[in-house]
Amino acid sequence: MKFPQPLYRILPEKSDLTPPVISLLSANLITIVLAIAGNWDAATVIFIYWAQSIIIGIFTVVTILCADTRSISAAMNYSRAERGESGTVTPGSIRTQAVILGAFFSVHYGIFHAGYYFFIVESGLFGVVNLSSPGIWYSCGLFFVNHLFSYLYYRNRLRQDKDFMTETFTAPYYRIIPMHFTIMFGAMVIIVLGIIGITSTLPVLVLFLLLKTATDMAMHLQKHPGVQENKAH
Repeated sequence: MKFPQPLYRILPEKSDLTPPVISLLSANLITIVLAIAGNWDAATVIFIYWAQSIIIGIFTVVTILCADTRSISAAMNYSRAERGESGTVTPGSIRTQAVILGAFFSVHYGIFHAGYYFFIVESGLFGVVNLSSPGIWYSCGLFFVNHLFSYLYYRNRLRQDKDFMTETFTAPYYRIIPMHFTIMFGAMVIIVLGIIGITSTLPVLVLFLLLKTATDMAMHLQKHPGVQENKAH
């Protein structure tokens, strides 16, 4: 299914309106409704962003560990043969690489997010995150289900070539950069609004959630611009 034609002015040309895209859009829109209904503050909204980033990290590790080692080793051996290099890459060596890469990612990515958890929750910089609020966990659950569905949908549809492991490993880090700027920008906005006497930041947060939705969609479509079947079995 295709997007409406005018949207291709801002979306990648090969983007398709796939079930995971619809699921991701629905999860974001429901989160916006929950934010308005629950009158969420900045801390809650940024915590949701942080939680979704953790979920992405979890499925990144799963994707690395469950990579099709036979397809990847075949692609790497083909590339070596084209360059005239000797030696072969075995599925077993790719499996070992996947375990090492997955473990390193878990530690490194986890350290980053432990630091962000301190700034978002423990520091109180954005306010108090009410972790007992059902809306927070409902939203987190929606994003978990969305990313689980997306993983299962694309698992056997994507071509896993020689760069698959590296690209899978690096992709989530592109999310850390906007999170970093979001935290700094959000803090400045809240401080400025407080100085001028505006205590309600919900309109700003809804705008942020809309921008987050657009970012999520763009990152997803960039990662999955067109489904290429993995036929190397």
